[in-house]
Amino acid sequence: NGIENGPTSKEDVIETNDNEADWVELLKTSSTWRTLAVAQIGVSFGFACKISVIPILANTYLGGATGAGLLISAAGLAGLVGAPLGGFLADKAGSRVAAAVAGTAGGVSLALVPLGLSFKGMETSMPAAAEALNSSSANFWQSILTGLGGPEATAFTLLVLLWSVGTSAQGPALTALAQENAPLGSEATALGLPRAVGDGTYIVAPLILGLVTDKLGESVPGISCTIAGCAICVGSIALFLFASEENM
Repeated sequence: NGIENGPTSKEDVIETNDNEADWVELLKTSSTWRTLAVAQIGVSFGFACKISVIPILANTYLGGATGAGLLISAAGLAGLVGAPLGGFLADKAGSRVAAAVAGTAGGVSLALVPLGLSFKGMETSMPAAAEALNSSSANFWQSILTGLGGPEATAFTLLVLLWSVGTSAQGPALTALAQENAPLGSEATALGLPRAVGDGTYIVAPLILGLVTDKLGESVPGISCTIAGCAICVGSIALFLFASEENM
């Protein structure tokens, strides 16, 4: 067994080195692949936020672990809407535009989470304003807000769902853009570049977001969502400005 495994391991090392060399060449020579890598960094920050920050916020604002679980499940369902939407947009508007628009929409939604969590004061101000008109309107607003967990919980939920739709729509467009720009004869190697960049980012992103939450999360709830959302927006805007849909 040891003799048999020797050549295989050596071949794997050689293949890995070749892949790395090809990836470096792609990053040096193609602005499209550079922006794809940056976009994938943003995507990974978004998913890191989903596993490390959003459940904590959901546990706080949605009534505990059950509310957090429901939100994550709902985000998964929203993703089922976003994926075909992204494919449709890529076919109609082009993969570059679709990836940029969908990513920007999702990134902005995630970045606005702290604003959504600041709506807590509206829970009393809205019914009070309605009561100035008539008591039935006041009762109506009170029942709506109570059922949804308050305005901050409602805004938080909607923003997370919008992010899920946006990032799911961006996925097929990013894949299509990578396929369109993959060098002939090295398609598989090229398509592995964004995945590798994303996996590398995913190693450090949860730690970064967790540290920011520990330091600033109490004074600015959801600040890590803003960081992740901005990372998504940077990658998405870069796609629109610097990527192309021409085959290499």
